[in-house]
Amino acid sequence: MGIYATIGLALVVISTAISLLILKRNAVEQPKQIKVILFGLYFWGLIFLQLAICALIYYFNK
Repeated sequence: MGIYATIGLALVVISTAISLLILKRNAVEQPKQIKVILFGLYFWGLIFLQLAICALIYYFNK
């Protein structure tokens, strides 16, 4: 497995873990549909943020 695949896998694992922690922390009784939508929102927001940080690190190390 290449370095970029490993980094991508790490980003997915980190985003999943943080999204689940955010959902557990906000443990208000919400319908399951709302929790699924919030998980997707948190997950993709964190993926975007991490990719932007990785892109900046790559750009400045180049």
